[in-house]
Amino acid sequence: GLAGDQQLPALVRAEARRLGEPADAPADWDYLWFVGPGELYRPSRTPDGRAAIRCHTHRDAGILRREARAALVPGTRLRWSWRVDELPVDLAEDTLPSHDYVSIAVEFDDGQDLTYYWSAALPEGTVYRCPIPTWTHRETHVVVRSGRDGLGRWLDEERDLYADYRRILGGPAREVLRVWLIANSLFQRGHGRCEYASIRLIDHERTLEVL
Repeated sequence: GLAGDQQLPALVRAEARRLGEPADAPADWDYLWFVGPGELYRPSRTPDGRAAIRCHTHRDAGILRREARAALVPGTRLRWSWRVDELPVDLAEDTLPSHDYVSIAVEFDDGQDLTYYWSAALPEGTVYRCPIPTWTHRETHVVVRSGRDGLGRWLDEERDLYADYRRILGGPAREVLRVWLIANSLFQRGHGRCEYASIRLIDHERTLEVL
């Protein structure tokens, strides 16, 4: 086939290999239809054997989603582990020309979502509405880590979703609907690489294993 034809340029062979080995979405996850099946995410394993999802974004974007319903009540929390190896931009991400990032997000039943991400330059705790015009009305970004310290290491995170929602959005939501994994590198065209594992949604009654 084309992938093995040494007479062809390397880029052509690489694209032939990619087309011959399409990257299906990890089991029980799906790509948000209007962003498209970006082939950014692949199932993997952590060094200690846990199921994981690996992401590599380069000049593209994708949103991977899984239904994960939980009551939005005091004590509702999101836990996850991640290893961020490379941030797709070295600028503050809160402007349209620099809005490249990798994140984990939670969608609520009022159509809003909070997306937690590792910023290259903005301080931890920074909160802002998405600068992409078609997303400004629905998505809010929360910086949970900043800078280069910790890149390349597995880290455990936890957010109090109820407290974050009430403090940041303050709307009528009563339920979490889905967990999203988001990656974008369309603006600065860089590489973003990360991996997620042990995603848990916890309310007062149960722990839901999302990944």
